[in-house]
Amino acid sequence: MTAPYIAAPSYLSLLDKLLVSAALRCQRSLRINRRRRGVSELTGTLMTMAITLAAGATVFGYVRSQANLSELALSQNVGGTLNFLQERFVIPLVSYTSNSITIYIYNNGQATDQFTQLEVYGPTRLAMDIVYDANYATVNNPPLCRGQTEAASLETPRLGVLPTSFSVKVNYDGSITLTLPTCGGLSFLPGNTYFVKILGQYGNTAVYSQVM
Repeated sequence: MTAPYIAAPSYLSLLDKLLVSAALRCQRSLRINRRRRGVSELTGTLMTMAITLAAGATVFGYVRSQANLSELALSQNVGGTLNFLQERFVIPLVSYTSNSITIYIYNNGQATDQFTQLEVYGPTRLAMDIVYDANYATVNNPPLCRGQTEAASLETPRLGVLPTSFSVKVNYDGSITLTLPTCGGLSFLPGNTYFVKILGQYGNTAVYSQVM
């Protein structure tokens, strides 16, 4: 009795199966890798956006702070210029005693005037030069009288920019009397010309001269 014939699997059939199996595995691997790459690309994109936004916020904050500083400086400059333009005054007259001078000031500006410094000198600065401010009267010449004296006893009213300091309203005049510091070489002499230079709080000046 002859044994039944069983066809043996061909080499090509086995090779086909192996190739198909390998192809399926590669396809699954590619799908997994694509998913992983997709997640990685999304994560990278989100991180890039976050870094860009953070950098942008930092740059914007810096630019804004610089802009605020520029605006503040500009407003201060404009305000200072406006005050300087509004501040105007003249000295129409002075009167003397041997140890004091009264200075009359007229406000022809657009704002109340206050004054930070007043210089009296003459007939030259080498002969007599005294600078008054809110704190002191400073004698620069003559050399024997050089030094400082408290302004409180020599200025009526006081120089400065306090509410109680000497001030002149718009279209009004006012006067301030300065007494010479006590020193044998300091006095106003008849026939000599003396000069007065006054400084306003915003930088304007006025100069006046008159013979005693």
